Amino acid sequence: MSKRQKKLCHVQEALDLVLQGPDVHLELAIARLWRHWLEIVGPDKAAMVRPLGRRKTTMILGATNSMVMQEFSFWGAEVLARANEFLGTAYFQQVRLELMDGRPGLDQPLLTKPPVQPQALRPEPLGNLLPCMDSSSPVTSCYHAYVQHFCPELILPKKS
Repeated sequence: MSKRQKKLCHVQEALDLVLQGPDVHLELAIARLWRHWLEIVGPDKAAMVRPLGRRKTTMILGATNSMVMQEFSFWGAEVLARANEFLGTAYFQQVRLELMDGRPGLDQPLLTKPPVQPQALRPEPLGNLLPCMDSSSPVTSCYHAYVQHFCPELILPKKS
């Protein structure tokens, strides 16, 4: 076993070391398999059975309910053959089916798009408090910036 070296290196060097490992191409191909699950098994089967992961050469799939688990016994070999054909090698030897139980499938994107932030509505009336505020107050400075945010075209009295 080689001794671990403690030295700083460029990110590209570190990535090259990781990506030159013996199982990297297989791991990347399996990740592509999960991403293309819908095209590999078809939309009807993909709606009922989703990939959950793998243990060594066993593909672990999640079923939506127990009836699907029973039905899977008829087309499990076909799914296994299609997955191995996609990988280009006979890597997976068996398929194990479990109930989903709310677990997310690996064929779903992990990151969701953030919700669209609604545009802030312009309050009315705006800026009418500035003449009666103390111009040296930090609160006045904040209110001035608040008014400028909504009405950049509004000419406000100069801050002292």
